[in-house]
Amino acid sequence: MRLKTCLLMASFATCSFAQAERRLDHKSEVRSASLAEFIQELKEKNPQIQAARYRFEAATKRPSQVGTLPDPKLSISNFGVGRVVSELNRSDFAYRGIGISQEIPFPGKLALASEQAKKEADSEREMYSAMLQEATSRLKVAYFEWASIAKQIEITRRSRDLLQRFEEIARNRYSVGKGIQQEVLKAQVELSSLAQELEMLDQKRGAVEAQIQYLLGRDAEAPLGQPAELKLSALDVDLQSLLSAAEKNSPRVRAQEFLIDSRAVGVERSRKDYRPDFGISVQWQHTGSNFPDYYMAAAEVKLPLYFWKKQRFGSEEAQSKLQEAKETFRSIRQESAYLVKEQFLAAKSSERLLDLYKSGTIPQATLALDSTTTAYEVGKVDFLTLLNSLSSILTFEKQYFQELARHEQALARIEPFVGKQLTQP
Repeated sequence: MRLKTCLLMASFATCSFAQAERRLDHKSEVRSASLAEFIQELKEKNPQIQAARYRFEAATKRPSQVGTLPDPKLSISNFGVGRVVSELNRSDFAYRGIGISQEIPFPGKLALASEQAKKEADSEREMYSAMLQEATSRLKVAYFEWASIAKQIEITRRSRDLLQRFEEIARNRYSVGKGIQQEVLKAQVELSSLAQELEMLDQKRGAVEAQIQYLLGRDAEAPLGQPAELKLSALDVDLQSLLSAAEKNSPRVRAQEFLIDSRAVGVERSRKDYRPDFGISVQWQHTGSNFPDYYMAAAEVKLPLYFWKKQRFGSEEAQSKLQEAKETFRSIRQESAYLVKEQFLAAKSSERLLDLYKSGTIPQATLALDSTTTAYEVGKVDFLTLLNSLSSILTFEKQYFQELARHEQALARIEPFVGKQLTQP
């Protein structure tokens, strides 16, 4: 009777995946770590995100700088006759003067420089958005892996506890001559295997926790708590809608579009470099009280005399940069479409597998375990068959949560390309 009770308890425990237990097997209660809180902390403390934000802010300061006239120059002059220091009132040639000059670029150059800088700032803004979304995606992928590993550890510990009961039953049956030694040895081997598996899972958990701490900008020893339960997010959009969103909403695509616009303006600027710049200056010269003061105004023209060695190559450089930006844009669009389709197919495949686990594999394995339990009770199957049935259902349960994590990770990887949230918060 005791054996039947233990086996029924084991059968009931294997069905617990549907109930999604809310705690891990710890003696002390640990605070659940919210993904939403992690994402907020990521936005505030991740150094890569902060660097991208400052880079964008710096870019917004540049249009005004490059669109403003060069600083004027103030000059002070001294003209001596017969000596280094001028002596006023002794010669009508000696003077001391003060003047100001201003360089004036050819009309349109400053406006084009400002426009190009604005486009570059727009590109940096989109790159900041891309960095934020990609870091959030990496955090989600790590978090879902963390939650899956926690669930696998829970299942493995439950399996270990059940096997310890079975091993005790096998030893008791062997001691009274109703069982064989192989049953005891097989149970002990399974327990050793589970101990090894727990060790590997613990190592994986430590690695993924280190990745989360890195993304959050925390110290390596900072506690994270425990992950929340994994939940299935419904993928209620089709592939074509996602591909269309990737073309329109991807921050990296938009950033490259602004960069193309900036490079196109750069080509126009390079053509303006063939035009001369100007300069004007005004000077007042004081010659002393005995002589009248002088006033001088001058105009300058900076001639692009060496255009075949300077401006021509500058124009060719601008054209090459524009073509490079266009090809990069094509590459980013193609890569985005490929990755979105790849992860979409992976998510759909996971959905089908999860449905098979819930509606077929695990219920069938549960029934098989019940049948094996009854058959073992009347001596129709041996203890090894019972252990195999139990091992199968626990393996399926762990695979279920692994596949659930893969589904959520696939959606998280799509999010930076489509600019929308697909996973549950």
